[in-house]
Amino acid sequence: MCGSATVAQRHHIGLQQLEAIAATTHGFLGPNKRPKFIQNEDARDAMLVSSCSRLLECIELDGSVGQLLLETVQAQQKLFHSGTGVLVFLAGVWGRVALECLNRGITVLDIKTAMRKGLEVCLEVCKQSAVGVEEVSCLKLKDCKPTSALKSVIQDTKMQHMDVKHSQNLRLTLKHSRHFNFHDAQTENTQKALNDVTHIAQAVSHGCDSSMRLVLKACKLQSKNTENAQNRCLDIQKLVTCLIPGRSEEKSCVLHGFVTLLSVEQASVVQRLQGQALNIALVNGDLCEKYRHVGFNRPGNVVHITDHANMSGVSLEERWIEDVLRKLHEFSIDVVLVSGTAGAKLKDRVLGANVLVIEGVKNSVLKDFSTCTSAVPVSYVTQIDENCVGQGVTVSQQRDFSGKNDLVAISIVTASTSLVTAVISSSVSAKLQSLEDQFWSCAHRLHQALTDGKLLHGAGTTELLCIQQLHQSKQTEMENPQEGVVLELMAEAWMDYVSTLMMNSGSVGSKAEAWTAIAHQMRHYKDAISRDADGAGVYDNVTVKSEAWRRALDLVFLVLQSDTEIITGVSEGENVYRELMYL
Repeated sequence: MCGSATVAQRHHIGLQQLEAIAATTHGFLGPNKRPKFIQNEDARDAMLVSSCSRLLECIELDGSVGQLLLETVQAQQKLFHSGTGVLVFLAGVWGRVALECLNRGITVLDIKTAMRKGLEVCLEVCKQSAVGVEEVSCLKLKDCKPTSALKSVIQDTKMQHMDVKHSQNLRLTLKHSRHFNFHDAQTENTQKALNDVTHIAQAVSHGCDSSMRLVLKACKLQSKNTENAQNRCLDIQKLVTCLIPGRSEEKSCVLHGFVTLLSVEQASVVQRLQGQALNIALVNGDLCEKYRHVGFNRPGNVVHITDHANMSGVSLEERWIEDVLRKLHEFSIDVVLVSGTAGAKLKDRVLGANVLVIEGVKNSVLKDFSTCTSAVPVSYVTQIDENCVGQGVTVSQQRDFSGKNDLVAISIVTASTSLVTAVISSSVSAKLQSLEDQFWSCAHRLHQALTDGKLLHGAGTTELLCIQQLHQSKQTEMENPQEGVVLELMAEAWMDYVSTLMMNSGSVGSKAEAWTAIAHQMRHYKDAISRDADGAGVYDNVTVKSEAWRRALDLVFLVLQSDTEIITGVSEGENVYRELMYL
């Protein structure tokens, strides 16, 4: 922070804690993850975790460093659903780099300046080495063999293409019709887009072949129910999951519409409603008498007499329930989707009125049903009028699926929706959360690849190029001689990352063997490294990786700054505030 500050290196506890916490997650790096069982003694339950975000959420992080790391990982997970492994690993090893620099007498300001330059060097490597998704698709088509889990998807795509060609031959006599020519061109464009997406998905599957297979089926199903199918895009906002315990993982599938689990009592309502065109209402909030929307402020100096004196003998909740039932009956509403929770008494009463109330619906699902049925979401069910009611909804039971505890799977569908539900099942209940995380990770990686339009070579190849470039930058003339020391330590941190990746993938038996292999690869030129990467066939997202690197370094700087302030304090008159970082 300050060039003249005297730093007691042994007191930099925050950086040491950061490295120690990060070390517990090294088993999650690479395709062959080593899951951990987390046992909750209070709930007498256990969960299988195989990602950094889930592990950090489950363990007790008492210190401020652990909380900062958790918040950083959650921000990355919320936005990209991937990249948390490399983020936590780099936060640990770069924290060790900063600590080693302090031990060598390098000032905090010089450390931050040099590490920022090292990160910029690595980001420039990403920019220069990124390849277009079209090129990746061509490489996959020519050289790479699909995994067994993805073969079925590719085969289905090819069979569909053959059916299209056959139908085209049957229509040769009508080739002068502009209507048939337009339809054929649109079908071919859609089929080509699906082929491209399949090869790109294989490149970013990262060993999660069964989860990526579900993602591809979801993409295929969405393309059938959208007007812009040829734009080869996976719509994350129209994708939801439903977890069903007690069934084998092979029974996981993708279904059109919104699928959820209901109690047997609610499923009986579905039996009476299925086969009919139903009206729907959307409630954005809780469905209970005491609910008030965000921003509502009850006047503090006003006392409602009726809140305290029940003159009619009927409670406020009972009167509210009667108003709700009257409103539902008035507009013939059969289905109510609620983003929050519904009151227990109301749920019991609507069963007798043959009204299906579903809680905990994602806002993206409400938005889709609003678009497809013309329903207008309301904050309070008493606000509903004829303009808020949607039409054209159908419900049905999915008899092939049944969960534990007498739960029944049902689906809610509209004719024009492209909403898709991935039904994820497992005979091991503790594994369901991990499988869902894998699915969302695959979906977001494919979505981000199509959004970015380019990918980075995976399997540690991009990091090898970063090591090479850091070594070259170290050899150039520098104003500060300490900068070369910091860049060298950052290169060693990348070596640690690549060696751990090789260890976890099973390609080497020890760290020493990995370092020897890396040193041998570094003797190759950049083009040779890229050719090896093309053969590996593994790719990473550009944006996800870049953001993970930035977040990791920002976290290290924040902990470094906090440690330094605790040890040295901030003296008045010193021009140090311009270098500070704040949450």
